[in-house]
Amino acid sequence: MTSTAQALGRYCLQAFSQQVPASLAAFYRIDAEQQACDFLLQDLQAPMHARYLAHYRAYDPLQPGRCLAIGQPVVSLRQGLACLPEAQGQTYRRFLAQHQVVDVVEIIAQVDARPVAGVSLLRCPDLGQFQADELERLLPLHGLMQLALASQAPARCVSPELTPRERQIAELLRQGCSNKLIARALGLGLPTVKTHLINLFRKLGVSNRTELVAQLYL
Repeated sequence: MTSTAQALGRYCLQAFSQQVPASLAAFYRIDAEQQACDFLLQDLQAPMHARYLAHYRAYDPLQPGRCLAIGQPVVSLRQGLACLPEAQGQTYRRFLAQHQVVDVVEIIAQVDARPVAGVSLLRCPDLGQFQADELERLLPLHGLMQLALASQAPARCVSPELTPRERQIAELLRQGCSNKLIARALGLGLPTVKTHLINLFRKLGVSNRTELVAQLYL
């Protein structure tokens, strides 16, 4: 993510959290496959985020594509869960409960009818669930975020020639995860992680983790 995009992401997180308090938050870009990528986290710990990417993203009722199908710029967890099979929703609720998250709201911004970025706001028990009037207060900020994003070129996300596993590892590297944390999050052995890293370095023509992240995200 460029410095300009990072500044915009931090501004969005601050503005949304001030308007409607949140315990945790994340700003992200949305790639051509309607997948969230290039995350900027606020009070959201890397291990939780790594577990989400490795094991729970598929169960997330507030993925960008699912939010777009609901057709509203601000989507609550309740709305998202209503569109999922019950078993899938229960799996995702258990993941949230493990991290003391009681509610989530997603804000999706579009430019030229294409989703380009989003903000996740998460609440722990001390703040309780989001109320209807709070969701309404997010709508004007959503419009401002879309205007700001329209003035920027879309940021690059993980290269499409990578395998799904390589995409997972690249995103975890982006979050600063060590080889051990990547292995734990993905259920892999350390030698397997190292093999994937070697393949990533070769594909992208880089020699270390810093160059890899810069090649994919800067």
